[in-house]
Amino acid sequence: MNAVTQLDVLDLESLIEHYDVGELVRYQAAVTGIENSNYFITTAQRGRERHFVLTLLERPSNAGRALVPLLDACVAAGLPVPAVMRTRRQEAYTELSRKPALLCQRLPGRHVYNPTTRQIEAVGRFLGRLHLATAHLDFRLPDYPRNAAWLRSQADVCSQHLGYAHRVLMADVVDRITRYLSRADVAALPRGPIHGDLFRDNLLFNEQGLTGVLDFHHAADGYLIYDLAVAANDWCTDGQGALDPERVLALLRAYHGIRPLVRVELWSLPLMLLYAALAFWLSRLVVTLAQRRGAAVRANNPDELRRIVAHHNAHFLYLDERLLD
Repeated sequence: MNAVTQLDVLDLESLIEHYDVGELVRYQAAVTGIENSNYFITTAQRGRERHFVLTLLERPSNAGRALVPLLDACVAAGLPVPAVMRTRRQEAYTELSRKPALLCQRLPGRHVYNPTTRQIEAVGRFLGRLHLATAHLDFRLPDYPRNAAWLRSQADVCSQHLGYAHRVLMADVVDRITRYLSRADVAALPRGPIHGDLFRDNLLFNEQGLTGVLDFHHAADGYLIYDLAVAANDWCTDGQGALDPERVLALLRAYHGIRPLVRVELWSLPLMLLYAALAFWLSRLVVTLAQRRGAAVRANNPDELRRIVAHHNAHFLYLDERLLD
């Protein structure tokens, strides 16, 4: 969620002076951010304009202080992620309005909301490259916070505000997923750094393909197949929450071509899809409840994820590993 911080232009100019990026020309608020305040910044340096994104951290990222080293590692690996600018003193973080601030390169491209199969394949390839590039970092990210305990605690809060049918659905799915997460075979699934939030509004495309992946604030150490589940729930479902099997297969095949999936990951995908949908249904409900209490925050519609949860709970996606050959 995001309570937008209003900038004072003099404070912003003072902040920009800490960087070797030229003089402030203009800025505007980015309207798509949910959890942090983002601003598009244009500067002029040696006769040319440069473009950046200034992020004010309204809440700590999952990755904590590992966020910047993670982005640096991705940039070094050639991944299309925003490079974090350093101040003249080589500091990554500054401060504005008493909040930590990051100035990053602004990447080209635009969001897509009706993705083609080729764009879905690009998402799969990116995730494969991300998981390979970050497999042997010399630092470790915090564990993914939306674990079984988090699911239960958030469900206790949110279910009180749901109608009977949705409350029953939530109770059933929370019980199903928390039992699933306690299994030894799940604990043994491949883990590593994950993006954790690969929704359509966090990717940029142009006519040539994928140009940018944004918002690593949900990055954490988690199940690699969970990253694919989060993406599939947003990129491969219709308006009723039903998966398109051909789109899911396109996503998996593209990923598999970069980092081969093991059989147990494919077997785990149906329940990982349910887990990911439940986690984001709950997180959106939390923000919606905050809005009802008068908080000045932006939120996405939780009903979209509730429909996906209901569909996954009622239907089992069968995947034959031979389909990836």
